[in-house]
Amino acid sequence: KATVSVLYWTYIFSLSKMAFFLDVGTDLFGAKQNTRLEFAGCPTLSELIIAAEAHFDKECRLRRPAGSPDVSFKCQTMQVYDDTLLRWVDLYSPTQLRNGGQVWCFQPESIYHSEAPGSIPPAKYAPESWLGSPARARAVTEAGIRDPVASEKLRSVFYNIDTSNNRYIPYSTLRDYFTRYDIPWTRSYVGDYYDRTGNMTYSDWVTFAGRYPSIVDSLYYRPRGSYLDRSYYSTALAEADLASARAKREAEIRSYYTSYNAERARLDAEYRARQAARDSALYYRPYSPRYGYM
Repeated sequence: KATVSVLYWTYIFSLSKMAFFLDVGTDLFGAKQNTRLEFAGCPTLSELIIAAEAHFDKECRLRRPAGSPDVSFKCQTMQVYDDTLLRWVDLYSPTQLRNGGQVWCFQPESIYHSEAPGSIPPAKYAPESWLGSPARARAVTEAGIRDPVASEKLRSVFYNIDTSNNRYIPYSTLRDYFTRYDIPWTRSYVGDYYDRTGNMTYSDWVTFAGRYPSIVDSLYYRPRGSYLDRSYYSTALAEADLASARAKREAEIRSYYTSYNAERARLDAEYRARQAARDSALYYRPYSPRYGYM
Protein backbone atom coordinates (compact mmCIF):
# COMPACT_ATOMS: atom_id res chain seq x y z
CA LYS A 1 0.00 0.00 0.00
CA ALA A 2 2.86 2.38 0.79
CA THR A 3 4.39 1.71 -2.64
CA VAL A 4 1.06 2.36 -4.38
CA SER A 5 0.59 5.57 -2.42
CA VAL A 6 4.06 6.84 -3.37
CA LEU A 7 3.48 6.01 -7.03
CA TYR A 8 0.09 7.72 -6.96
CA TRP A 9 1.41 10.96 -5.51
CA THR A 10 4.39 10.87 -7.88
CA TYR A 11 1.93 10.62 -10.77
CA ILE A 12 -0.15 13.50 -9.43
CA PHE A 13 2.96 15.64 -8.95
CA SER A 14 4.10 14.90 -12.51
CA LEU A 15 0.70 15.98 -13.83
CA SER A 16 0.97 19.28 -11.98
CA LYS A 17 4.33 19.88 -13.69
CA MET A 18 3.11 19.10 -17.23
CA ALA A 19 3.46 21.82 -19.83
CA PHE A 20 0.37 23.68 -21.02
CA PHE A 21 -0.01 24.21 -24.77
CA LEU A 22 -2.22 26.73 -26.57
CA ASP A 23 -2.66 27.29 -30.31
CA VAL A 24 -2.65 31.07 -30.74
CA GLY A 25 -3.49 32.72 -34.06
CA THR A 26 -3.93 36.17 -35.58
CA ASP A 27 -4.06 38.03 -38.91
CA LEU A 28 -0.79 39.56 -40.14
CA PHE A 29 -0.78 41.62 -43.33
CA GLY A 30 -3.84 39.87 -44.75
CA ALA A 31 -2.75 36.31 -43.92
CA LYS A 32 -3.75 34.06 -41.04
CA GLN A 33 -0.93 32.90 -38.76
CA ASN A 34 -1.22 30.19 -36.13
CA THR A 35 1.42 28.98 -33.69
CA ARG A 36 1.63 26.76 -30.63
CA LEU A 37 2.89 28.36 -27.43
CA GLU A 38 4.10 26.46 -24.39
CA PHE A 39 3.57 27.47 -20.76
CA ALA A 40 4.56 25.96 -17.44
CA GLY A 41 0.85 25.76 -16.50
CA CYS A 42 -2.44 27.33 -17.39
CA PRO A 43 -1.44 30.99 -17.99
CA THR A 44 -3.20 34.05 -16.68
CA LEU A 45 -4.65 36.37 -19.31
CA SER A 46 -1.78 38.81 -18.78
CA GLU A 47 0.80 36.04 -19.29
CA LEU A 48 -1.02 34.87 -22.43
CA ILE A 49 -1.18 38.39 -23.90
CA ILE A 50 2.48 39.08 -23.18
CA ALA A 51 3.57 35.74 -24.69
CA ALA A 52 1.39 36.17 -27.79
CA GLU A 53 2.55 39.76 -28.35
CA ALA A 54 6.20 38.78 -27.91
CA HIS A 55 5.89 36.00 -30.52
CA PHE A 56 3.77 37.81 -33.11
CA ASP A 57 5.75 41.03 -32.79
CA LYS A 58 8.73 39.12 -34.15
CA GLU A 59 6.58 37.52 -36.88
CA CYS A 60 5.12 40.91 -37.76
CA ARG A 61 8.55 42.44 -38.27
CA LEU A 62 9.76 39.47 -40.34
CA ARG A 63 6.70 39.58 -42.64
CA ARG A 64 6.36 43.37 -42.90
CA PRO A 65 6.07 44.39 -46.59
CA ALA A 66 8.21 47.17 -47.95
CA GLY A 67 6.71 50.57 -47.22
CA SER A 68 4.63 49.41 -44.27
CA PRO A 69 5.23 51.15 -40.93
CA ASP A 70 7.22 49.34 -38.26
CA VAL A 71 4.49 49.07 -35.61
CA SER A 72 4.65 46.81 -32.56
CA PHE A 73 2.12 43.99 -32.40
CA LYS A 74 -0.60 44.68 -29.83
CA CYS A 75 -3.47 42.42 -28.82
CA GLN A 76 -6.73 44.32 -28.32
CA THR A 77 -9.17 41.43 -27.74
CA MET A 78 -9.02 37.64 -27.70
CA GLN A 79 -11.50 34.85 -28.39
CA VAL A 80 -11.41 31.14 -27.63
CA TYR A 81 -13.28 28.29 -29.28
CA ASP A 82 -15.73 26.78 -26.81
CA ASP A 83 -16.13 23.02 -27.31
CA THR A 84 -19.37 23.04 -25.34
CA LEU A 85 -21.15 25.85 -27.18
CA LEU A 86 -19.38 24.98 -30.46
CA ARG A 87 -18.72 28.62 -31.18
CA TRP A 88 -16.17 31.38 -30.63
CA VAL A 89 -16.61 33.36 -27.41
CA ASP A 90 -14.77 36.28 -25.86
CA LEU A 91 -11.90 35.28 -23.59
CA TYR A 92 -12.38 36.89 -20.20
CA SER A 93 -11.06 34.30 -17.73
CA PRO A 94 -8.23 31.72 -17.59
CA THR A 95 -10.85 29.09 -16.67
CA GLN A 96 -11.94 29.13 -20.32
CA LEU A 97 -8.54 27.87 -21.45
CA ARG A 98 -8.00 24.17 -22.14
CA ASN A 99 -4.72 22.42 -22.83
CA GLY A 100 -4.36 22.28 -26.61
CA GLY A 101 -7.17 24.80 -27.17
CA GLN A 102 -7.33 27.42 -29.91
CA VAL A 103 -7.13 31.15 -29.11
CA TRP A 104 -7.44 34.00 -31.61
CA CYS A 105 -5.94 37.47 -31.14
CA PHE A 106 -7.45 40.61 -32.64
CA GLN A 107 -5.29 43.69 -33.15
CA PRO A 108 -6.65 47.23 -33.16
CA GLU A 109 -8.29 47.97 -36.52
CA SER A 110 -5.74 48.81 -39.18
CA ILE A 111 -5.57 48.90 -42.97
CA TYR A 112 -2.45 46.72 -42.77
CA HIS A 113 -3.86 43.89 -40.68
CA SER A 114 -7.32 43.30 -42.11
CA GLU A 115 -9.06 40.08 -41.13
CA ALA A 116 -8.24 37.54 -43.81
CA PRO A 117 -11.04 35.20 -44.97
CA GLY A 118 -10.45 31.47 -44.88
CA SER A 119 -9.86 28.66 -42.43
CA ILE A 120 -7.31 28.70 -39.62
CA PRO A 121 -4.07 26.95 -40.67
CA PRO A 122 -2.60 24.18 -38.50
CA ALA A 123 -0.55 25.52 -35.61
CA LYS A 124 3.21 25.50 -36.03
CA TYR A 125 5.15 24.62 -32.92
CA ALA A 126 7.66 27.40 -32.32
CA PRO A 127 11.12 26.18 -31.32
CA GLU A 128 11.29 28.69 -28.51
CA SER A 129 9.59 27.82 -25.24
CA TRP A 130 8.08 30.13 -22.64
CA LEU A 131 9.21 27.79 -19.88
CA GLY A 132 11.93 30.19 -18.83
CA SER A 133 13.42 31.32 -22.15
CA PRO A 134 15.08 34.75 -21.94
CA ALA A 135 12.70 37.61 -22.69
CA ARG A 136 12.61 41.29 -21.94
CA ALA A 137 10.62 41.99 -18.78
CA ARG A 138 7.37 43.82 -19.59
CA ALA A 139 4.85 45.40 -17.31
CA VAL A 140 1.33 44.02 -17.52
CA THR A 141 0.07 47.53 -18.25
CA GLU A 142 2.05 47.47 -21.51
CA ALA A 143 -0.06 44.58 -22.82
CA GLY A 144 -3.49 45.49 -24.12
CA ILE A 145 -5.12 48.30 -26.02
CA ARG A 146 -2.70 50.60 -27.84
CA ASP A 147 -3.63 54.02 -29.15
CA PRO A 148 -2.67 54.11 -32.86
CA VAL A 149 -0.13 56.64 -34.08
CA ALA A 150 -1.32 59.72 -36.00
CA SER A 151 -0.22 58.40 -39.41
CA GLU A 152 -2.22 55.23 -38.89
CA LYS A 153 -5.29 57.21 -37.86
CA LEU A 154 -5.24 59.54 -40.85
CA ARG A 155 -4.83 56.62 -43.30
CA SER A 156 -7.59 54.64 -41.64
CA VAL A 157 -10.02 57.58 -41.69
CA PHE A 158 -9.22 58.46 -45.31
CA TYR A 159 -9.85 54.93 -46.57
CA ASN A 160 -13.00 54.61 -44.47
CA ILE A 161 -14.41 57.65 -46.27
CA ASP A 162 -12.94 56.78 -49.68
CA THR A 163 -14.87 53.52 -50.03
CA SER A 164 -14.37 53.48 -53.82
CA ASN A 165 -10.55 53.68 -53.55
CA ASN A 166 -10.41 56.75 -55.80
CA ARG A 167 -7.58 58.30 -53.78
CA TYR A 168 -9.71 61.42 -53.40
CA ILE A 169 -12.80 62.44 -51.42
CA PRO A 170 -15.43 64.88 -52.71
CA TYR A 171 -15.87 67.74 -50.26
CA SER A 172 -19.63 67.08 -50.27
CA THR A 173 -18.97 63.51 -49.10
CA LEU A 174 -16.59 64.79 -46.42
CA ARG A 175 -19.23 67.23 -45.13
CA ASP A 176 -21.81 64.43 -44.94
CA TYR A 177 -19.30 62.27 -43.03
CA PHE A 178 -18.71 65.08 -40.53
CA THR A 179 -22.46 65.51 -40.03
CA ARG A 180 -23.02 61.78 -39.53
CA TYR A 181 -20.71 61.75 -36.51
CA ASP A 182 -21.76 65.09 -34.97
CA ILE A 183 -18.62 66.95 -36.01
CA PRO A 184 -19.36 70.56 -37.06
CA TRP A 185 -18.49 71.64 -40.59
CA THR A 186 -18.17 75.36 -39.98
CA ARG A 187 -15.67 78.05 -40.90
CA SER A 188 -14.58 78.42 -37.28
CA TYR A 189 -13.97 74.66 -37.01
CA VAL A 190 -12.36 73.74 -40.36
CA GLY A 191 -11.15 77.17 -41.55
CA ASP A 192 -10.91 77.79 -45.29
CA TYR A 193 -11.84 74.16 -46.02
CA TYR A 194 -15.44 75.23 -45.36
CA ASP A 195 -15.68 77.02 -48.75
CA ARG A 196 -13.80 74.50 -50.84
CA THR A 197 -15.45 72.47 -53.61
CA GLY A 198 -14.36 69.61 -55.82
CA ASN A 199 -12.22 66.80 -54.40
CA MET A 200 -9.77 66.45 -51.52
CA THR A 201 -6.75 64.40 -52.56
CA TYR A 202 -4.73 62.26 -50.17
CA SER A 203 -2.03 64.93 -50.13
CA ASP A 204 -4.65 67.53 -49.19
CA TRP A 205 -5.91 65.16 -46.48
CA VAL A 206 -2.42 64.84 -44.98
CA THR A 207 -2.19 68.65 -44.85
CA PHE A 208 -5.63 68.84 -43.27
CA ALA A 209 -4.67 66.21 -40.66
CA GLY A 210 -1.56 68.22 -39.79
CA ARG A 211 -3.62 71.35 -39.19
CA TYR A 212 -6.54 69.67 -37.39
CA PRO A 213 -5.28 66.50 -35.63
CA SER A 214 -8.12 66.63 -33.08
CA ILE A 215 -10.68 66.36 -35.89
CA VAL A 216 -8.89 63.31 -37.28
CA ASP A 217 -9.01 61.75 -33.81
CA SER A 218 -12.77 62.39 -33.69
CA LEU A 219 -13.28 60.85 -37.14
CA TYR A 220 -11.19 57.83 -36.11
CA TYR A 221 -12.89 57.03 -32.79
CA ARG A 222 -16.52 58.01 -33.30
CA PRO A 223 -17.33 55.44 -36.04
CA ARG A 224 -16.07 52.83 -33.57
CA GLY A 225 -18.60 53.91 -30.96
CA SER A 226 -15.91 55.51 -28.83
CA TYR A 227 -16.20 59.21 -27.99
CA LEU A 228 -12.86 59.54 -26.24
CA ASP A 229 -12.26 62.86 -27.99
CA ARG A 230 -15.05 64.60 -26.04
CA SER A 231 -13.81 66.54 -23.07
CA TYR A 232 -16.48 65.24 -20.73
CA TYR A 233 -15.69 61.61 -21.58
CA SER A 234 -13.17 60.94 -18.84
CA THR A 235 -10.91 57.95 -18.38
CA ALA A 236 -13.01 56.81 -15.43
CA LEU A 237 -16.15 56.76 -17.57
CA ALA A 238 -14.34 54.87 -20.32
CA GLU A 239 -13.16 52.24 -17.83
CA ALA A 240 -16.67 52.01 -16.37
CA ASP A 241 -18.14 51.44 -19.85
CA LEU A 242 -15.54 48.78 -20.58
CA ALA A 243 -16.21 47.01 -17.27
CA SER A 244 -19.95 47.15 -17.90
CA ALA A 245 -19.56 45.68 -21.39
CA ARG A 246 -17.31 42.91 -20.07
CA ALA A 247 -19.75 42.06 -17.26
CA LYS A 248 -22.63 41.98 -19.74
CA ARG A 249 -20.71 39.64 -22.04
CA GLU A 250 -19.74 37.34 -19.16
CA ALA A 251 -23.39 37.14 -18.06
CA GLU A 252 -24.42 36.33 -21.63
CA ILE A 253 -21.90 33.49 -21.90
CA ARG A 254 -22.95 32.12 -18.50
CA SER A 255 -26.58 32.15 -19.67
CA TYR A 256 -25.53 30.08 -22.71
CA TYR A 257 -23.91 27.52 -20.40
CA THR A 258 -26.99 27.46 -18.13
CA SER A 259 -29.33 26.90 -21.08
CA TYR A 260 -27.02 24.22 -22.48
CA ASN A 261 -26.83 22.33 -19.17
CA ALA A 262 -30.61 22.56 -18.65
CA GLU A 263 -31.32 21.23 -22.14
CA ARG A 264 -28.77 18.47 -21.71
CA ALA A 265 -30.31 17.43 -18.37
CA ARG A 266 -33.77 17.38 -19.97
CA LEU A 267 -32.59 15.21 -22.85
CA ASP A 268 -30.75 12.85 -20.48
CA ALA A 269 -33.87 12.47 -18.32
CA GLU A 270 -36.03 11.84 -21.39
CA TYR A 271 -33.57 9.26 -22.68
CA ARG A 272 -33.45 7.44 -19.33
CA ALA A 273 -37.25 7.41 -19.11
CA ARG A 274 -37.59 5.91 -22.59
CA GLN A 275 -34.84 3.39 -21.88
CA ALA A 276 -36.54 2.34 -18.65
CA ALA A 277 -39.91 1.96 -20.42
CA ARG A 278 -38.35 -0.13 -23.15
CA ASP A 279 -36.52 -2.34 -20.66
CA SER A 280 -39.70 -2.78 -18.66
CA ALA A 281 -41.69 -3.79 -21.72
CA LEU A 282 -38.97 -6.24 -22.73
CA TYR A 283 -38.71 -7.75 -19.25
CA TYR A 284 -42.39 -8.47 -18.75
CA ARG A 285 -43.35 -9.81 -22.15
CA PRO A 286 -44.46 -13.49 -22.49
CA TYR A 287 -41.77 -16.12 -22.01
CA SER A 288 -39.66 -13.77 -19.89
CA PRO A 289 -38.63 -15.07 -16.41
CA ARG A 290 -40.79 -12.45 -14.64
CA TYR A 291 -43.93 -13.18 -16.65
CA GLY A 292 -44.62 -16.51 -14.96
CA TYR A 293 -43.14 -18.94 -17.43
CA MET A 294 -40.18 -21.03 -16.54
